[in-house]
Formats: sequence, C-alpha cells, structure tokens
Amino acid sequence: MSDPTSVVRLVDDDSSLRGGLAFALEMAGLAVVGYESAEALFERDDPRVPGCIVLDIRMGGMSGLECQRRLKSHGFDQPVIFLSGHGDVEMALQAVKQGAADFFTKPVSAERLAEACRRLFDWNVSARRERAERARAQGLVARLTPREKDVALAASTGAANKTIAKALGVSEQAVKIHRSNVYAKLEVHSAVEIRAVLERAGAAEKTDESRLGAVRTQLLPVEEES
Repeated sequence: MSDPTSVVRLVDDDSSLRGGLAFALEMAGLAVVGYESAEALFERDDPRVPGCIVLDIRMGGMSGLECQRRLKSHGFDQPVIFLSGHGDVEMALQAVKQGAADFFTKPVSAERLAEACRRLFDWNVSARRERAERARAQGLVARLTPREKDVALAASTGAANKTIAKALGVSEQAVKIHRSNVYAKLEVHSAVEIRAVLERAGAAEKTDESRLGAVRTQLLPVEEES
C-alpha cells in the first residue's frame, strides 16, 4: 500500500487537463496538488513531502525539461513522470535518459497514471528511508578513531581478538578495549551488526587501502581462534 502522506504534484498549464487528471487521481485514492507552472511548483510546494511529480513536457514559461533539471537544486527528490503530446515522444525519451521515471502520451490513461504514481510513492519513501539509514550509519562510523575503525573492519570479518591483535601489531588487551569502544560507538552487540553498520555507511569501500589492505591480507590466511 502506498504511503498515505505522499502527494502527486501535477504540473500542467492546461487547466482543463490538470483539473480532470487531478479529479481522476483523487478518485483513485491519491492525494493531488495541481500547479499551473513549474515556477508555481517551486514557489508553493513543500519538497519535504514525499510522492512524485507529474510534469507536462511543454508549458508556457519554464518547460518541463528545464523544471526537471532544476528540481534537485530546489530540494526535490521525488521521481518524475512526464506527460507528452504525440509529437514530443523523442523529448520524453530524452527526459527518461536524464532520470525521469516514466512518461505518458496524451490523452493519459488515469488508471495507468495512478498505478505508476503509487509505485513511485513507494519508491520515494523507500529511497528516503535508505538515505536516512545510511546517514545515521555514517554518523556512527564517524565517531570511531582510525584504530577503532581498523578493529571494527577486522572484527566484521569474524576474526578473533588474538588474530586482530597479530594483524594490527598491537596487544590483545588493546584490541579488547578498542572492540568495546566500537560496540558502544556503533550501538551494536556483535560482529555481524558491526558489518551491517559499516556496509550501510559505505565505510568498507571508502577505507584507505594503503592502511588497511595489509591487515586484511594478514587476516585471510590465519585460522581463527575459538
């Protein structure tokens, strides 16, 4: 089921078409806000509200394509569906190549458009949730000192403290202390959870290989102690 707080932004300078589509989408159970221009969208809409944007490709003033290009700079992350006339199909295809989610030629099937909007509602909410989780994970990882991050990455492979100590060239007691700090700072309780936070944050990919690569190499051939 689509997120009930999501909204379709319907941007079209044809008031008759805009009103008819808005009515049809509302009858399909979707929340809709209509705008007569891209300028009106930027002036009056709240980009914090999830959903999608249905854009006419040709409008007076700012075109749909220009609006698409400016969305990010105005704080919008909602996926875009373009409405095009039969003579504008090539333009609509170009818009899809530039990141639009879909396009429909006029006259538009309200049922198909509603189905596409529901799908994009779910996509937008999910994408926002993933970005929030990634940002939180990155914030947690940023708490770690360089040595704690080394220990976290090594521990995430399932290596025992003695193995990590040998690979890093430190005492086992030091590894135990660092590992305890890692658990506290990442708010986790196991090596599996450490790995999940690091992957969510993208930390494993961004780690300086010149510093940690040797550690990984040393961990691989060593049999883990129980």
